[in-house]
Amino acid sequence: MAFCAWCGNTVPQVSYAACPQCGNPTNGSQRVVAGGGGNAGSKSAGIVIGILAGGLVLVAILGILAAIAIPNFLTAMQRARQKRTMAEIRAVASAVEAYAQEENRFPEVPMSELSSVLVPKYAQRLPTHDGWGMELRYECWPSGVCSNYAISSAGADRAFEHGSAMEYGTDETKTTDFNDDILFSNGSFVQFPEGVQN
Repeated sequence: MAFCAWCGNTVPQVSYAACPQCGNPTNGSQRVVAGGGGNAGSKSAGIVIGILAGGLVLVAILGILAAIAIPNFLTAMQRARQKRTMAEIRAVASAVEAYAQEENRFPEVPMSELSSVLVPKYAQRLPTHDGWGMELRYECWPSGVCSNYAISSAGADRAFEHGSAMEYGTDETKTTDFNDDILFSNGSFVQFPEGVQN
């Protein structure tokens, strides 16, 4: 005579067959839930795998968004520095031109001494550096007369393309690179950024 390992009920034989009284396998093994359900360990492992997969998808999405947003942010920062530089150059030029209205010549001093000549009479504050933190370059020519002037910035690469403002020429040049110099001479920009920059 055989007995159910779960409830002790009398059964024809001990096997994986369900006990008529308790419904568990008569040999004492775990009951198999209809619909393929597993034990608690396999369910928690499935949950962990699902969370990990969701986390990986989230990380991938954030990576894609960062790959799009970071270059755009850096480009916007460089463009803002260009705009600031152009505004600083215009401010210096306004003070230099105001000085020339009274003196009939532009100041013949290096950029480091320009503030002492122009502030506070021609400007309350005189910018000395561009948007990248590099000192602006001021020049006037010919020596002794100073009937021409130029103010320039070396751009993002902080390296001037020419040794003197006179080497840039007088033709208007529109640039498309953040590293290109920005030059203002005798009342207008000679070399300046326009359009998409790279």
